[in-house]
Amino acid sequence: ENTRKSGGTGVLGALNLEHHPALFCSVHTFGKAAGCHGAVVAGSSNLISYLVNYARPFVYSTALPPHSLVTIHESYESMLGIEGERRRKRVFQLVKLFRQKMLAGLCELKDKAPSLEFELLPSPSPIQAVIVPGNERCISICNYLRNSGKLDVYPIRSPTVAKGKERIRIILHSHNDEKEVHYLVESLSKILKQSILHQNLDMQVSKL
Repeated sequence: ENTRKSGGTGVLGALNLEHHPALFCSVHTFGKAAGCHGAVVAGSSNLISYLVNYARPFVYSTALPPHSLVTIHESYESMLGIEGERRRKRVFQLVKLFRQKMLAGLCELKDKAPSLEFELLPSPSPIQAVIVPGNERCISICNYLRNSGKLDVYPIRSPTVAKGKERIRIILHSHNDEKEVHYLVESLSKILKQSILHQNLDMQVSKL
């Protein structure tokens, strides 16, 4: 399930495709994980020559300032070094723990409500998602977790995703710890259980 590769070289590295003969080019972005901005395209000399001469966004853009280049360099020094590897190992341990506990919690809920539509989506990355059908329910659960549980989770609503596939987006970080992961799972499982009870009560009332 863990598709990372030592060195933090992304999806291509994880799938051992960095030197695949069919690889036309690779795009390396410097936002998010690197904490910088900008991007590069790596490819053959013919490709680079073509882009330099015909890629309008490149032709009409300005070069990154020197301080940005230094920031990118230092960021990669950290990500590809001992500290970067330590943090990657740590965050993937937390991902494994979260998925084990969350799956167990959802199985327990399904034993009580077989028609349950909640689902933990497959993902080996620190970005996790739990299906919570219905925009209103998804939003209310996220609001509760943020306001009462102090958990920074956000709803992904339709039409951004298909109707009935609304989800709670969860991101784990290397600075989190096991206690926080357990608290996250317990809080989410608790509010999901409460939402089931409220839904059943609403259905009973509507039948009266």
